Amino acid sequence: MVVEEKLTGRPLTSVLALVAVACLGLPGCRPSAGGQSTAQATRAAQAAPANQAAPAAPATPTAPAARNQPVFTFGVIADVQYADAMPQGNRYYRDSAEKLKACVAHLATLKPDFVVNLGDTVDRDLVSYDTVLPIFEQLPSPVYFVLGNHDHNMPLAQRPIVLKKLGLDRLGGGKGYYDFARDGWRLVVLNGYAISLGAVAPDARKAGEAILADLRQKGAPNAQSYNGAVGPDQRRWLDRTLANADDAREKTIVICHHPAYPVGDCTLLDHDEVRAVLEAHRSVVAYLCGHNHSGGYAIKDGIHYLTFMGMIETKDTAYALAEVYPDRLQVTGFGREQSRVLAISSPAASPVGARLR
Repeated sequence: MVVEEKLTGRPLTSVLALVAVACLGLPGCRPSAGGQSTAQATRAAQAAPANQAAPAAPATPTAPAARNQPVFTFGVIADVQYADAMPQGNRYYRDSAEKLKACVAHLATLKPDFVVNLGDTVDRDLVSYDTVLPIFEQLPSPVYFVLGNHDHNMPLAQRPIVLKKLGLDRLGGGKGYYDFARDGWRLVVLNGYAISLGAVAPDARKAGEAILADLRQKGAPNAQSYNGAVGPDQRRWLDRTLANADDAREKTIVICHHPAYPVGDCTLLDHDEVRAVLEAHRSVVAYLCGHNHSGGYAIKDGIHYLTFMGMIETKDTAYALAEVYPDRLQVTGFGREQSRVLAISSPAASPVGARLR
């Protein structure tokens, strides 16, 4: 199909891609003692089970008709991590292709406006994309890929080819991060592996080594080779993009492969700096990610941090449909993924913080 989307100021013809480039990938990630587990998270004040009424928005009342009709919907898939390989522990690499086929068939019947793939599309090997991408192409909706650490789990010379396969050689100037608008909302996609051991540019790999060495010296739980950082350039871009969303009175969903909160062994290497940018802007309502295959939820300073479960884990699947309403995000989970309702405050209720310089 041919799709026209307004993205970074230019129309893009094709099925859209948002990619998350992958690390070296290894054991499943666990939140640290300071974070919230999925079970704890569902007891949070602003996240109610999907079969309960969502809390009312505290600011401007929403018309009943609007509250019952989503502004738009999108499918969410995380950590397909396909490889032509035997199972290892709870990871069923070959099964991911069949799980994805069933997921795509189901999402096609739900007719979301678009689908977000949160990264780690493959586990390893460039040839693995030849199995998975044709399955995504069966979706009638646009697909946005996010770069995960495993997406670059291959020889250095092959890594730039991944960007081209996922359309990221054009999208966002080939940097792996970009934004797009949808009906008064802005979706901002980050490249959480831009500064990492698996980065393409030599200076980005060197910076990743330095950050990891510093965090290991401090005993940080996220000082792991499969994590990466957004980096200062991308954070400045994020700040400008969110400032524009504030001025336009848009609501913003930020998307990345790596979690930014709670802190654990899967968190971004520069999670504190990224959260500082998010918390400085009243437009930000949620941060969606993958990477931690067990999933999880937390809320901090009015921002929902939702980690989706990895499809690769166990024999069961995991994916979701997100419905966006003026006063809430309603997530319906399938397979292992949990359903929940996340209340949204009015942007006017939160002051805009200082801008980064």
